[in-house]
Amino acid sequence: MFDEISPTYDFINHLLSFGADIYWRRKMIEHLPKSQDIRLLDLATGTGDQLITIVKRAKQVKTALGIDLSLEMIRCGQKKIIDKPFTHRITLMEGDATDISLEKESVECVTISFGIRNMTKMQQCLDECHRVLTPCGKLLILEFSLPKNRIMKGLHLFYLRHVLPYVAGWISRKQHAYRYLNETVETFPYGEEFCKCLTKAGFFRVKAHPLTFGVVTLYSAEKLPCTTEL
Repeated sequence: MFDEISPTYDFINHLLSFGADIYWRRKMIEHLPKSQDIRLLDLATGTGDQLITIVKRAKQVKTALGIDLSLEMIRCGQKKIIDKPFTHRITLMEGDATDISLEKESVECVTISFGIRNMTKMQQCLDECHRVLTPCGKLLILEFSLPKNRIMKGLHLFYLRHVLPYVAGWISRKQHAYRYLNETVETFPYGEEFCKCLTKAGFFRVKAHPLTFGVVTLYSAEKLPCTTEL
């Protein structure tokens, strides 16, 4: 499915979020570990938007690896980084977020943007994130959620159910893919429920940061409770 929508994926993301997706991805940078020479892993990287945003703005990120199961998404991402000044810091490759081909404690930061809800084995993915992080490493996850305010929630659900699938389907000609989007947003655990999943995977200092009235939430978690506030 993601192979099919890859040519229009970035355009539709920007259009249907009214450009807010750019803001959400930049907010993640504020929560990166405070250490220098960060090795970063971006899971479900898609076309690499999150990874590219971080590398362009966060000079402390020394190397960044993005993996995704969709080979067509990876190919789109590789086209975006060709001849860029930060190309040497980025690697994009096909890979499985539930079976990461990295050694234990090999990266200081793991990021996932709008991908965790697509994992058929979500808890296994979180366990893998915990495994590959260094002792004071940090996991940052951006994911769709539902607003707590009843009016905002109702408006948001109307948009997800009756506007987004038709507009995105018309542009991409893959309406089934965007029906899938609103279904996963409504059924995926968010807020405190997702924080419990992170705690179950062994993470500490688990926090949920709602963005844009709660339509998106940024989750932060540490592998160990480090003495320095991150």
